[in-house]
Amino acid sequence: MSHQLTDHSAPIRVTTVPPTRETRRAWVRAVLVVVLFALTGAGLGVWWEHLWQPSQGTVVRHEWFVVDGDFRYDLEGLRNQFSGTGLFVVMALAAGAVLGGLTALLSRRDELLVLGTVAVGSVVAAVVMWQVGTRLGPPDPQVLALAADRGTVLPDNLELGSPGALLAWPFASLLALCTVFLLIPGRHRE
Repeated sequence: MSHQLTDHSAPIRVTTVPPTRETRRAWVRAVLVVVLFALTGAGLGVWWEHLWQPSQGTVVRHEWFVVDGDFRYDLEGLRNQFSGTGLFVVMALAAGAVLGGLTALLSRRDELLVLGTVAVGSVVAAVVMWQVGTRLGPPDPQVLALAADRGTVLPDNLELGSPGALLAWPFASLLALCTVFLLIPGRHRE
């Protein structure tokens, strides 16, 4: 027995529904939240570079080392090389938690849109903070050492010791957002 399908219906029409005023407002709020995250990231990038204290190193055979004037390893300077990453993580966790929590408190509906917005905004903030801070900081001493004389003292450059540090922003933001969403259920109902 063979089944033959025949289509006697009219062609399917695809129509679009214009966005409502509330939908447009939700998207405008989403864009504003991403912009707020980006501006906060830029401001914290400047502050990160300002607070960070670089290690000093010395050029030996056109290479930069964290050594003192007598060419002995500077243990305090070696420990300090990781302070930039630690400071970035602390600042990102605090700012991410504050912005994520505030966004959740101020949003009344569209939780999925808010969740996506905070995810995108926090990633943007992390990248902007990292780029602003590292570009304001001193240049790479290894590059400068190629043309420097022996014994030249150069500061370390500001960098992240691990790209995983960038995850501090989204982690804190989303954790704060979801915590507020869970602790204050039904806050969007009027």
